[in-house]
Amino acid sequence: MDPIYFTPPMSASEPESETIPLTVSIDVELMRKLEAGAAASNLSMDEHVAWLLEEAIFINSPEFFDPDNWEAHEYRLVRESLQSTILGHDLPLEQVETEIEDQFGTDGSQDLPAQS
Repeated sequence: MDPIYFTPPMSASEPESETIPLTVSIDVELMRKLEAGAAASNLSMDEHVAWLLEEAIFINSPEFFDPDNWEAHEYRLVRESLQSTILGHDLPLEQVETEIEDQFGTDGSQDLPAQS
């Protein structure tokens, strides 16, 4: 998933927030994929990798599996839209964003509506 379309609801990136260097050994092919992903997302390598880590943490968190969590619901809608586009089904991201705004308002801070 491209970070341009969705930001996982984890920590806020602030210029004054403390960062800690992380050293990881990866093979050349994975490094090329990370570089290509960062370039496609118009992010620095550090920003891209941090985004991927935050997404991985989010999709493995209890909040992600909570059916009433609007952030998890939004994440799934965006992923569904992107997958639909990849498969040749045309569900534009704008339509998904409109559905999210209709259900949750523009800030997304409301809880999911009660399901029948």
